[in-house]
Amino acid sequence: MKLSMITPHAFFLAAATCLLLPVSFVQARMVTQLVPTLTVTEEYQDNFFQTETDPFEEWTTSYELEFSLGFLSKRSKIYLEYNPEYTDYKNLNERDSLDHNASFSADYQVTKHTSAKADISYDGHDGNNTGESWEHSASASVDSQLTKTVKTSLIYDYSNSFDQQVRTGEYKEHQTNNVITSIRKAFGPRNNMGANFSYETDNYQNSDADEYESYEPSAFLTYWFTRRNGVETNLEYEGKKFDTAAGNDYETIAGDIRYIRMFTRHFDGYVKYRHYTSDREDGDHVIYHPSVGFDWDITEDSGVSIGVGILFNEWDNDNEDSADPFVDFNIYKVFNFSPKGSLYITASSSYDESDEEAASLGYNTNYQAGFYLSYMLARRLSSQLFGSYELQQFEETLVNRQDDTYEIGGGLTWNPLKWLQVSANATHTNYKTDAASRDNYKNNTITVSVRFVPEKPIRPDKILSRKSLETELFD
Repeated sequence: MKLSMITPHAFFLAAATCLLLPVSFVQARMVTQLVPTLTVTEEYQDNFFQTETDPFEEWTTSYELEFSLGFLSKRSKIYLEYNPEYTDYKNLNERDSLDHNASFSADYQVTKHTSAKADISYDGHDGNNTGESWEHSASASVDSQLTKTVKTSLIYDYSNSFDQQVRTGEYKEHQTNNVITSIRKAFGPRNNMGANFSYETDNYQNSDADEYESYEPSAFLTYWFTRRNGVETNLEYEGKKFDTAAGNDYETIAGDIRYIRMFTRHFDGYVKYRHYTSDREDGDHVIYHPSVGFDWDITEDSGVSIGVGILFNEWDNDNEDSADPFVDFNIYKVFNFSPKGSLYITASSSYDESDEEAASLGYNTNYQAGFYLSYMLARRLSSQLFGSYELQQFEETLVNRQDDTYEIGGGLTWNPLKWLQVSANATHTNYKTDAASRDNYKNNTITVSVRFVPEKPIRPDKILSRKSLETELFD
């Protein structure tokens, strides 16, 4: 949508002058605050269309007004944001647009033992031109403590997006729905058992090989038969059906058992065996996976777990049997090495049938690792450094594809005044693939932004949880 009569620059600057006045008050034990924010961003990319040859340079300037409204009471927290944003392209003038972005987030303590959360996000970026992307999403969850030892949860996630498909590299619109329900029972200080069920669909606007419907029940048990010796076991089933007649439907049964030996309060070793059987229309696939490893400082959401083992693959089709080394790791750790600095690291590995935007590519192994370092250089000056690597290997004979993505970047943030923030960031991305349908590419991005915020919102700054960190690094 184009603006007329007045320029977008004048519109945003005039609106900012009138509206950058925070409002907050307390009424009936509820804290309410409205905070407008103006952000002006200049961005440069040296390979805007992410091509291997003939890179295209582009500069964009964006003007974003953000209205943050919060309501806090003893039992509820509600946040609303509305962000109109005008983007001005230097070369691609036909893409100049005024976009509307909005979000809603709420936490509510229904009863003493039941809580509910909801999040809705609307991203209004125009998706008609290849290279643009957007996502509208919603999620809701209910957690309940039925008894002192029994917990239940119900989660629903929805997404309608226009983004780049892993398989083809094309931008396509698709809609996902995912429902997860779980129950967990504790018996004893460290013993627990439970079950989960997941139902998921992925539907494309136009018929696509990656459309599917899946069901996935699972169960787990952790039992310590002495103070230092325990066992952990998992069992899961997945049935996936595709909406095309390509014959890719499959059923998978997988299970593992792990003997755990505790050496110290924060360190233990393990011996593990996992068995994986996939009943496929084009031939069965069986994996035998023995491994040994250790866990260090494991908590519910952080720790280091690393194991080494071998994947013995047996195929009942044209794929070749193999014995492949595999490093099994699950790492999320925060190191607060001084009051001025923190280091976040995350890493994981997996093997399974492909999911999401690569569902039709079949069996794959995946490794990803990343870090984020923040450090205060001075009272009003902070620095950031981040990097990530992701390896995807699609190992079907007819696919035989490997994707490698490297990214490294950093920046500075300066707060010369309480209401003024200036930041500069640079990022280098390197993508390599064996796929004939996609290009290798390198892209360098430089971003400079100035942010005017009259008052710190009552909503705290976004916590760098594992989920938010991995979203920033890998998505």
